[in-house]
Amino acid sequence: MVTCNNIKLRIFFLAGIASCILSPFDVNAQQKVSDVRVVVRDIRQEKDSVRAILDIETIGISVTPREQLYFFPVIRSGENEKKLLPVVIRGKTQQAVVNRVEKLSGEVEPVYACFSTGRRKAIHEKITYNSIVPLEGWMKDANVAMVQERRNCRGEYHRISTEIIADSIRFMEKPEQSLVYVLPVRIPVPPREEIKTRIETGEALIIYRVGNAEIDPGMGNNRNELDKIRRSLEDIKNVQGVDINTIKISAYASPEGTWQNNLRLSERRAASLTGWLRRNYDLEGITLSSQGYGEDWKGLGKLVEEDLVMTTTEKEYALGIIGKEEMNDRREQVLMQYNGGQSYCYMLTRLFPLLRRCAYRIGFTVPEYSVETIKEVYQTHPNMLSLYEFYLLANQYEPESPQFSDVIKKAAAMYPEEKINRLSMAVFSYLSGDMKAGLEYLTGLEDDPDAWLYLSAFHARNGELDKAEQYARRAAESGNTDAQEHLALIEKYKVKEKQYQDKLKEYINMNTKKTIK
Repeated sequence: MVTCNNIKLRIFFLAGIASCILSPFDVNAQQKVSDVRVVVRDIRQEKDSVRAILDIETIGISVTPREQLYFFPVIRSGENEKKLLPVVIRGKTQQAVVNRVEKLSGEVEPVYACFSTGRRKAIHEKITYNSIVPLEGWMKDANVAMVQERRNCRGEYHRISTEIIADSIRFMEKPEQSLVYVLPVRIPVPPREEIKTRIETGEALIIYRVGNAEIDPGMGNNRNELDKIRRSLEDIKNVQGVDINTIKISAYASPEGTWQNNLRLSERRAASLTGWLRRNYDLEGITLSSQGYGEDWKGLGKLVEEDLVMTTTEKEYALGIIGKEEMNDRREQVLMQYNGGQSYCYMLTRLFPLLRRCAYRIGFTVPEYSVETIKEVYQTHPNMLSLYEFYLLANQYEPESPQFSDVIKKAAAMYPEEKINRLSMAVFSYLSGDMKAGLEYLTGLEDDPDAWLYLSAFHARNGELDKAEQYARRAAESGNTDAQEHLALIEKYKVKEKQYQDKLKEYINMNTKKTIK
């Protein structure tokens, strides 16, 4: 590849010295071709052309009055050959002949430069040669030679010399930003939970006879609702090492009747379900408790909001009354009076039954697992794992692997709000090359010193070195000792980025500027 250099050279040769061909890749290369000295400035592609920029100096060249001397660059590859415009030295008589022929024919021979000399008078000229030819596919493997020919008055020529001045043409390819700006980050290790406390919650819509708290499994869908609690208990017990410690039953009532009566009814129903569980399951060592919460106005409000039958006006009125907690029993009376009681009757039939529900809360502990057990539990009960155990599991896989990605996504779903989790998930995303996901984990932590070094790394990977530097400086000012390493690397990356941008600019300029004639 021939490189271009605009440095002006002073070159001294002694007349009669033997021909010397220097490497065409040398930016200051000089070539003495017979009586011609050539300095190659550049031979390069420009869009759909090839341009040759040379310094050519003729040294003591002479011709007879009827002779011509041609010297020109030629692009060659195998049998293919493409000549560029020649520089011509003509004897005085031959120049007169050429002038007369061109005048009569109206056709002028294309030459780059032409010099005329008298009898045996030596020519010493120095020119900056700049010529182009159309680019052809075969030129990719071509070299460039300087050819010198002598021609007589009849046009017959004798090739004096053909000497290579460039081994190849410089084809300007669009530079690619292959460098990835990687800054070191440490994975924040989540705290360990040697004993993990977990809660499982659910609801059972038990149907009771009006004013009654006794559980009848055969009534309505009670058997399936009771089975929900059984499945939850068995599912938890089947997890390795789990101990159930507490079960709490909460019961709610619909608004029919007085506030006090409904509160007592909900308490009786919660106690009834607790007793039923004690009679039907082996719950030795487990603390059972119950609590009644009375009328579930909050639940009614939610049902009204989600209902698809009630009109907007009905909903707005009902929600306005439901939200006035200080009214207690009067809320039901006001709802009965509205709209001739139609809205109340609808809620009584369709919505109130859904309020007569029981909720269960199962408290249990889970031991810390080994890596092998973590892999097993992860497949069936990932909610039993701590963030630290997700961290251990993720480290078993390569960051680019599907398994790694699956682990960090589930961990993010299990612990979406904890800062240490968000930082860990961000780093895992960084390691797997997913910068978009990583920055999403860090959203909202832009002013948190614990996140600044991570934000620095992410912006660097995105090629945003100025932002990366800003966060690294903030981290350094906050006392983070790792920030200095970031700043040193960012400074080096900025140098490389400038080099890339300079090459890109050169490429754009070379492929957009007008052809110089």
